[in-house]
Amino acid sequence: MPEMKCEGCGGMTFELVHDEWMKRTFRFVENGQLRMCSSCGYKYLVCKHCQGNYTRVHPGLESWEVNHECPSCGYKDPDVDFYISTT
Repeated sequence: MPEMKCEGCGGMTFELVHDEWMKRTFRFVENGQLRMCSSCGYKYLVCKHCQGNYTRVHPGLESWEVNHECPSCGYKDPDVDFYISTT
């Protein structure tokens, strides 16, 4: 698994979380997993390929904020691409 650092606080401790609202709101979260920074609460989509932090997810998320590919391994999630192209 790649080294992960929170873009909000710089923290490096994360835990898997279950967020029903995010799953209902974002299709790519419904089909994936979320990881939350233990220090500040920022949530990230977990990359299906390398298990790194793919992109940050929050309630006011806009398509321009979503990473087109995983910054750690370059994997492109089809569910994320679909979200970006339809919003």
